[in-house]
Amino acid sequence: MADASLIFQRHGTMLVTPGDGFDAIVRTVRSCAQLRSIVAGNYLFDFAPVALWGAIGRGQSVEQMIADLERYASMPIPTALAAKIAETAAQLGAIRVVDGACGPEVVVRDPARFANLGIVPPSAGSLQMPLKLDDVARIKLAGIRAGWPVVDERRRVASGSPISLADGTCLRPYQRESLRAFEAGRDGVVLLPCGAGKTVVGIAAAAATGGPVLVLVPSRSVGEQWLTTFANLTTSGKGGAGWLDGSVDGLVSTVTYQAATVGKAAGMLAGRRWRLVIYDEVQSLPADMFRLAAAIEADRRLGLSATLVREDGREAEVFALVGPPLYEESWLELERDGWIAPARCVEVRVPAAVSETDSLRYRMAVVQRLLAQHEDEPVLVVGTDVRGLQAIGKRLEFPVLTGSSSPERRERLLGEFRSGSLRRLGLSRIGSVGIDLPDASVLIQVSGTFGSRQEEAQRLGRLLRPAPGKTAHFYTIVAEGTREQHYAARRQRFLVNQGYIYDILDASSLPR
Repeated sequence: MADASLIFQRHGTMLVTPGDGFDAIVRTVRSCAQLRSIVAGNYLFDFAPVALWGAIGRGQSVEQMIADLERYASMPIPTALAAKIAETAAQLGAIRVVDGACGPEVVVRDPARFANLGIVPPSAGSLQMPLKLDDVARIKLAGIRAGWPVVDERRRVASGSPISLADGTCLRPYQRESLRAFEAGRDGVVLLPCGAGKTVVGIAAAAATGGPVLVLVPSRSVGEQWLTTFANLTTSGKGGAGWLDGSVDGLVSTVTYQAATVGKAAGMLAGRRWRLVIYDEVQSLPADMFRLAAAIEADRRLGLSATLVREDGREAEVFALVGPPLYEESWLELERDGWIAPARCVEVRVPAAVSETDSLRYRMAVVQRLLAQHEDEPVLVVGTDVRGLQAIGKRLEFPVLTGSSSPERRERLLGEFRSGSLRRLGLSRIGSVGIDLPDASVLIQVSGTFGSRQEEAQRLGRLLRPAPGKTAHFYTIVAEGTREQHYAARRQRFLVNQGYIYDILDASSLPR
């Protein structure tokens, strides 16, 4: 096999082509650039500012970055690109938030930076001014929008209450690398595919920093999974973690994003400083009602996500509020190494319907055929159209969970599915994020949310827990020649950029 190549392209992108030495080149490039897409085994990277800022935060110098890249490249790095890297790296540290005598203060290298933050300095030529605690998140967002990242250098406590991993707890290689990146860098985000064990990385980070630790989660179900995993992987057992509802004395406290910003829990967080705050499914954070969660006082911040994509284009705000990317692993790389299950993605096309009744009939027929095709496998049937999903479930005799399902019914049915006593389960959007159903191997998506890339990837992620001989099957039903087909292509974009390929299948070709 020929050697792999690193090729500098126009507009600051880099292409890594397959061949001998490919993995070494990818590791080097990924340390300072952001993976954009994988096509036919070729990896496309670009020098996104947040990736460069993350590299600087982990101790890399611009000179070392350029030397490492040129060691593998087929030509010297273009002068303009080298200058762009140096200029972007120099922006980090130009604006800092520090502990002042009476609270947080913003410090700038150049008084002109105050204008980037929308701040009028206290006097001409001033380089420092006090902030209210509630202003810190606003300042960070203003800085990132202006292209000037705000580095949070407020107090770091020397040590916290100890948290120890239980004997026999082993981290996978990429989990160890994620932890090393967190320990070496400033605050930031770890990006790992669904099913790759991000919760384990978070608990290992908690053990590395000590408590108290606060974990923000998108739902109660996800929070319960955190508490169970913490009890299983640490020596603290069940008594060491709990919900933030009556006390903040535990080593680890979990709280939903919503509860952290309104009501009793929000009041309990006021004035409390945590050793570590973990933002699970951190892509939720920029939502207007959740921004207050970024103002929670903490010595360290760690974001976790599999799909850091937002249809409103506000991904950069995550990095402003938490920190830059610390570590990322592609989905297909972990599939190749056996850490997540291989997956076949299929778009099943049904005829365009003239009525809702016809549309439901076409989709129900596809679901029925696919269930028969996979009758010995655990299958999830998911959809955004709740009424249509419930009608399919009633006709084909499987239960459906929706946002209006009681907590007791939800936990009972999820438990039955996990145990294997229930082989078919319908889920509305409540199943899109975070719910752990490790044995699921087939998912049939009867309806999606317009062009949501995040939802498409999260739904595939429900299938990726590996098992011997397992191949995941992800089906999405689309009406041919309609707006739905356009939205489906948009939804699939994130997974296509990760290297997945969608087979196109006409519904009429399915076995009857």
